[in-house]
Amino acid sequence: MRVVELKLKQASAVLGMPTKELQNLVQFGVVKPQRRRGLYLFDMVCLYQAQVAGHLKLALGTPANKLTEFVKAFSEFLKRDENELPDVLVFRSSSKYWTRPVEVKLPLKQLRESLEARLERVDLYRDLPRGRKRPNWKAEFLATLKEASLDIGDIPLRDVQRAVREYRTSKKAKPEITVVAEAGQV
Repeated sequence: MRVVELKLKQASAVLGMPTKELQNLVQFGVVKPQRRRGLYLFDMVCLYQAQVAGHLKLALGTPANKLTEFVKAFSEFLKRDENELPDVLVFRSSSKYWTRPVEVKLPLKQLRESLEARLERVDLYRDLPRGRKRPNWKAEFLATLKEASLDIGDIPLRDVQRAVREYRTSKKAKPEITVVAEAGQV
C-alpha cells in the first residue's frame, strides 16, 4: 500500500465526500486517524475505512455505532489479508430477531481504483484555511479552468465550464435505487 498522510480537508477531497461528513465519522469513532499536533492525519487504511463507511452509510443509513462495527470488521479483515484485497467485499450481519443474515456487497476493486486515481491528483486538493473564501477566488477558479482548457486542447472554455456545472449538479442528485432478484442457493 502507498504511504500517504493527508489532512482532513485533503482526505475528504480525495474520498469525494463532504468535509463535515468525514469529520463526523472521526468524531463518532467510526474512523480513527492518527492525531498529531491537533491535526488528524489519514493514511491509506483510514482512507479505505472512510470510503467503506461512507458507502455503507449511503446505502444503509446505519447509525454510527453499527457503522463502527462494520468498519471494525473491515479493519480486521485488512489486517488478515493485507496483501490481496478481493474484488467484491461481502458484509454479513446477523441479528437475534432474524434467522437469515443480511448481506451487503461492496465493489472493493472499483472503490480501490477510484481512490488510487484520486490520490494521483492529491496535489490539486490544497488545504485551504477555514472561514470565508479568499478574495478573487472566482477569478482564480476561472483562470485555472481556462488553463485546463488550453492544456486539454481543442475544447473551448465554455464546454469546460458547462462540464463543471453539470458535475456539481450531479453530485446533488439522489442515488437511483434498484432491486435485482438473484437465484437462490439450495
